[in-house]
Amino acid sequence: MEKKRVFDVGMLPDKWHSCWGICLIMTLLFVNSPLALFADVAAVASTTQATKTIKGTVTGVDKEPLIGVLITVKGTAQGVITGADGQYEITNISSNAILVFSYIGYQKQEIQLKNQSVLNVVMQESNEMLDEVVVVGYGTQKKVTITGAVSAVSTKELTQSPVANISNSLAGKLTGVTAIQNSGEPGYDGATIWVRGQGTYQTASNPLVIVDGIERAFGDIDPNEIESISILKDASSTAVYGVRGANGVVIVTTKRGSEGKPRINVNVQQAMLNPTRLPEYLESYDALQLYREGLKNDGLNYATYTDEYIEKFRDRSNPTYQYLYPNVNWQEELLRKASFKTQANVNVSGGSGAVRYYISVSYLNQSGMYKHTDLNDYDTQVRSERYNFRSNLDVDFSKRLKMELNLGGIIQDNNFPGQAAGTIFKAIQQTPSWWYPMLNPDGSIGEIAGKNANPYALLTQTGYGAHHTTTLNATVGLSWDMSGLVKGLTAKGRISFDNSNWRNVNRHRSYKSYTFSIDENETDLSKGTYSSVGDGNTTLGYDVIANGWRTAVVEASLNYDRQFGRHQVGLLALYNQQQNTPSVGGGTQNAVAGLPYRRQGLVGRVTYNLDKKYYFEFNAGYNGSENFPKGKRFGFFPAVSGSWLISEENFIKNNVSWLDMLKLRASFGEVGNDQIGGSRFMYMTTWNPNMYGYNFGYVRDGWYLGGAQEATTGNPNVTWERARKIDVGLDIALFNNQLRFTGDIFFEHRTNILTTPLTIPDLSGVESLPLINAGIVDNKGFELELEYRKAFRNASIFAVANFSYARNKIIDMTEPDYVGREWRENEGRRIGEMWGLTAIGLFESEEDIANSPKQMYGDVQPGDIKYKDLNNDNVIDAEDEGFLGRIDKPDKIFGLSLGGSYKGFDLSVLFQGAAGAYIWYSGDLVWPFARFSNVLADVKGNYWSKDNTPAQNAKVDYPRMTSDSNPNNYQASSYWTRSSDYIRLKNLEIGYSLPEAFCKRMGMAGCRFYLTGENLITWDKIKVFDPEMPHSSGNYPQQKIYNIGVNLTF
Repeated sequence: MEKKRVFDVGMLPDKWHSCWGICLIMTLLFVNSPLALFADVAAVASTTQATKTIKGTVTGVDKEPLIGVLITVKGTAQGVITGADGQYEITNISSNAILVFSYIGYQKQEIQLKNQSVLNVVMQESNEMLDEVVVVGYGTQKKVTITGAVSAVSTKELTQSPVANISNSLAGKLTGVTAIQNSGEPGYDGATIWVRGQGTYQTASNPLVIVDGIERAFGDIDPNEIESISILKDASSTAVYGVRGANGVVIVTTKRGSEGKPRINVNVQQAMLNPTRLPEYLESYDALQLYREGLKNDGLNYATYTDEYIEKFRDRSNPTYQYLYPNVNWQEELLRKASFKTQANVNVSGGSGAVRYYISVSYLNQSGMYKHTDLNDYDTQVRSERYNFRSNLDVDFSKRLKMELNLGGIIQDNNFPGQAAGTIFKAIQQTPSWWYPMLNPDGSIGEIAGKNANPYALLTQTGYGAHHTTTLNATVGLSWDMSGLVKGLTAKGRISFDNSNWRNVNRHRSYKSYTFSIDENETDLSKGTYSSVGDGNTTLGYDVIANGWRTAVVEASLNYDRQFGRHQVGLLALYNQQQNTPSVGGGTQNAVAGLPYRRQGLVGRVTYNLDKKYYFEFNAGYNGSENFPKGKRFGFFPAVSGSWLISEENFIKNNVSWLDMLKLRASFGEVGNDQIGGSRFMYMTTWNPNMYGYNFGYVRDGWYLGGAQEATTGNPNVTWERARKIDVGLDIALFNNQLRFTGDIFFEHRTNILTTPLTIPDLSGVESLPLINAGIVDNKGFELELEYRKAFRNASIFAVANFSYARNKIIDMTEPDYVGREWRENEGRRIGEMWGLTAIGLFESEEDIANSPKQMYGDVQPGDIKYKDLNNDNVIDAEDEGFLGRIDKPDKIFGLSLGGSYKGFDLSVLFQGAAGAYIWYSGDLVWPFARFSNVLADVKGNYWSKDNTPAQNAKVDYPRMTSDSNPNNYQASSYWTRSSDYIRLKNLEIGYSLPEAFCKRMGMAGCRFYLTGENLITWDKIKVFDPEMPHSSGNYPQQKIYNIGVNLTF
């Protein structure tokens, strides 16, 4: 039998390369520091006792050997792993040592040695559904005991997505979570997240994010640091957060160390990125033919645009033509086909005796897709570099007194061109290819007076920006087991401090540009002349903006957990307070905005279960914010929930062997939202002491005292939003937990939404009406998840499907009655409904125009958009504008994960999609020749034309061609909305793990290579832009990612 090597630190590679070697050395120094060695005193002392060798075989109940079972000597750092035959051997251990056998999917066993030298162990399969632990508000619970609506995702699923911002890895993996990524720009590519849709029409509809118990952002945390992410959705789960819980809660838990030998994990990945989709625009020849047609349709002179003239824009027989008749593909000239991203992480975890630790160091470098970024002494490429550090330490000072110390840091260095990404991409997409050359023959910037700025110049000649951010956080906590006083009682205290500072250096400059002129028949370009267009200053400016914010949190709690025969009782009482000092600019105008935000509150929880079948839970938060008036700063937010574990009833437990779990649960409660928009201290009235137009009297020398005006009227009754929520859920597990189902239906009634009163007439004389808590919104929906997992001897398969639906409705918005004009009324509509004219097609003939209501947007011709006369006054004008019944955010979210493994190979696939939303397909980047803009390639052959047959005109996506902004066609209307429904091959990963025996010979515990793809294929109706891009595009595009990586474990 091959002896199984005991892992030790000496297995590390002999040579160190780059900074990662230094990081590992520093980590190992910490592991072997006096603090860590202090924990080994007991272990060292035990070595003075008699030692022996123990060996054996570990099998399952089917007598098949189990590979990779971890066997540790309790209280020490000594341990081994079973080999391919399930055998193990441990030497030099105490004759009365306790061996701990651990294996995923099996129950942990602790066995004390006696006099035997051979110990064979049979591992019992665990009921994962019963043993699985989920993080909830201010604690953890076994999944089987949860009475609320909670979804969770683990580190394995998160790290499968090779994204820079972890928020983008949630899409399609969790029920009830909507994650939309509008931009792929490095450093600014995070997703916007909603939980169960939107329950308020105020801007602050995003969930509260909690990282390791403290409110923090989580997008820039390295995924290797995260143990799990839980989504709390109903009132029972979020009531403990009281005034902050109405929009749902995202709980991020980072990894911690566990007892055992130091385990070192190294993960390195390299990725290539390119856009999921870029809009294509016509070349000059095709675009100018359409322009000529537009001039004809508009009744304008088109004599210049002869066939011979237009032909020159694609004829390059004469060297002057590329400058006098340009054909510039701005995207091809300025954007690279691919950019690159590097990620690396090293983490070490372990512990022995009284100390457990987890230490992680990460690095990310992602470059942008711009060309020509090295023309100057400075870099104009968009680039994001990020350094992450985390250290989570647990120390047992005694059996009953424990400490946690969590330290984290994120350093970000971002570089940008002198113009924002939106400005550059809008210029690339909007600037016609036929206006001017990118560069003149002498290398100067080409432009024409009165036209848009040269996109090349915006990218390369306007300077650069360097933005630096450092975020540090620290948490220290003590836990005291007070069982000596009261059995089951624990006291905890935590103090946390977060600080973030940023320093933005912007070095802007202007540039010189010229128009090149020459006889088109001339072959010597040096004979041309240059006329100045832009006489800029090429000297770099220097502007620095620096600021920062800080947050301090204090918590103290008592927790009681006790079993009394058939009864299990749990109690939690917690006090917390928080102060956040925001980052604001200087000046007296910001004196109020710069005041710290302060919150404090009490949290209570009561849990009870009888016979592990009947579960009851009461949660409550009593929270306050100084942003509200005295006497109205605190609110009480209670919730009750319960569940019935039907499968534990004897009539099922003893008769239905294939049913592992059947649980019915329900919750009801009230939570709040204090992020209601508006300014600070809205209960206070503010005045403008410098009103012009009225004088109180002259003082001297012609000087006078100016008037004063009420700027904002205070509302002494302003308060937070309140949301009453109901949730009913069903959990089922079948066939030894191979098949699982979870379903929820929910209803939310949100009140006190901050609203501008629309029923007070202007004749009241109030300059600025106070915002009042009068809005009401209902939100309802359902969630479904079906999961199947099957393990074989050398293989496994899985499939997970989820679907979420949430639909809201505005009940009250304090508006007047729109009798006879219901299409203009907010009430009864959904949040985010689009507004505009209702299009009913295109005019087919002059007769069609004559028989239709008069449209008050300029002259109308056949091929123009025809609108619906909503008020039946035979006129189409602004009174016919209204809500279109189409929303701008999806109300249906779904995902499908498939995968499996065979021996060393593994495969996983994620399909993700959204439905129910629309985007505005309009504006200068879409409308042909709008304000002399470019023309999408999608327009060619896809617009109404007199030369088309009626059948062809019935299928087009664009109205007749026009030469400028058409006042009738280029109105906001339903004609320019497009469904953004899509299905995306979100993630594909293929991995291979080297054989264990080979890894051992190399001094490793494991080695896995993997290939990963993100955003690989998208099926949608838009075709021109990515369906997640904002209205009318213009943003840095979302990226496909092709990633290769290796994971090493020591």
